[in-house]
Amino acid sequence: MAVPSSGSLSLRSIALEVATNSYAFHPVDGTGLSQLGSTSLKDMSTGGGTNSTGSFLTSGSFPAINTANSASNRPDGSAPHAMSEFYSYDQDLVALTSFTSAQAEQGLDSCEQTLNQTYYHDGSGARPVANDTVFTDSAGNNKIANGEYRLDNNTRFSVFGGQGVVALVDNCS
Repeated sequence: MAVPSSGSLSLRSIALEVATNSYAFHPVDGTGLSQLGSTSLKDMSTGGGTNSTGSFLTSGSFPAINTANSASNRPDGSAPHAMSEFYSYDQDLVALTSFTSAQAEQGLDSCEQTLNQTYYHDGSGARPVANDTVFTDSAGNNKIANGEYRLDNNTRFSVFGGQGVVALVDNCS
């Protein structure tokens, strides 16, 4: 869960997002808060550890800031450090890759469609492959509709199940 985009922030909650990918993680039994130890806004903002302690920290340091967040949603690493730099920050955000495609209209062959739409996927390649999730927006908020879609390399992909996940990719022929 990412840091909220507005409202009051907690230094401890920001530290938990950076260290454990969960802004909402607040155990009261001592298994989490005590393991985090002392926290430093500077260490969280720069991925350091000289002013922080706790077993949640890898090698005594906070992990590096996730640069998949837009610059406006992550700390800039420069003093003065401020908690407000963490608004909308998400430690486990995955960068999406844009690609051009076209959805086939009902009853038409997807391979004959004109490429006219930009979509985004969470895979590592230039184009989506099986099991990648495809979105209609660069923030990854809206999953692509079920259907068949043309790609720019004489292939097409299919999405079933309503979750935006690519079921298969095959050649146009």
